[in-house]
Amino acid sequence: MFSKRYRNKKKGTYYVLLNDNVKNCTNANDGQIMVLYQSEDEPDLLFVREKSEFYIKFEEVL
Repeated sequence: MFSKRYRNKKKGTYYVLLNDNVKNCTNANDGQIMVLYQSEDEPDLLFVREKSEFYIKFEEVL
């Protein structure tokens, strides 16, 4: 696992990418690769999003 900081291009909010190799095991999308990330404003709240969509909607902040 790693932690990289990303900004949502639309909202401007910041998130920490925790892992970009998470497997979706729900019946409808079994095997889909997801990313796991968390809000900097609400660190107890975790999110998942399809990997290619994440890299379109978010940009890394150095």
